[in-house]
Amino acid sequence: MKYARNNRAGKLKSTYGITEEKYEELLKSQKGCCAVCKRHYKNFKVRLAVDHDHKTREIFGLLCTYCNHRFIGRDRDPNRYLAAAEYLSKGTGLFVPEKKSKKSKRKTKSKR
Repeated sequence: MKYARNNRAGKLKSTYGITEEKYEELLKSQKGCCAVCKRHYKNFKVRLAVDHDHKTREIFGLLCTYCNHRFIGRDRDPNRYLAAAEYLSKGTGLFVPEKKSKKSKRKTKSKR
């Protein structure tokens, strides 16, 4: 277990320039949760990822794998997310009608 901890600390330092202690500070500042979806780190099999901008190298926080890869990804434009939030909050007032259940037209085979 000590080897895994040392390896993890080495990766944090070499990849992101932060110590294990700084990672723990970030985690504590986020109350142990993903910065986007707010799910607690204990709900995941892997540690929260260090979210950073690949161009500026700025560290933003810690994200779960889903939010890091699928939601945030490499798109750092906050205006896109503000537009998406506005879009989702408006709606159109139109609704897809419920489908009426179809009665089965299949005839049952009579047993001989």
